[in-house]
Amino acid sequence: MKTDRIKRVNERMLRELAAGLYRIAPGSPQDLAKISFVSVETAPDLHNAVVTVSVLGTPEDEARILAWLREHRADFQEHVAKNVGLKYTPVLSFKPTHAIGAGARVLGILDELAAAGGAG
Repeated sequence: MKTDRIKRVNERMLRELAAGLYRIAPGSPQDLAKISFVSVETAPDLHNAVVTVSVLGTPEDEARILAWLREHRADFQEHVAKNVGLKYTPVLSFKPTHAIGAGARVLGILDELAAAGGAG
């Protein structure tokens, strides 16, 4: 499968995972607003896909939410199968990243510096 097609598949799957988050788990005890799907890397044969996830909160929040995502993996795969027209539905695996949390910390530091510079 060509690289451009894989990129389009990854982007489409990313959109569908985000769109399906609230459909898959209405009334979930998890704070779904803490979850950000960052990227999807689908294998060229479409049999597997790694979903990179950022969770805002404590390490305990991250562990709990990743366990919840893994528990509902089949539901996410079913949602992808219904909404992304692929020959095979990739088996999803979820991998954490701390990129969004790190970015939020950097923005907080910049805000503090700007406030300190404006006060003097």
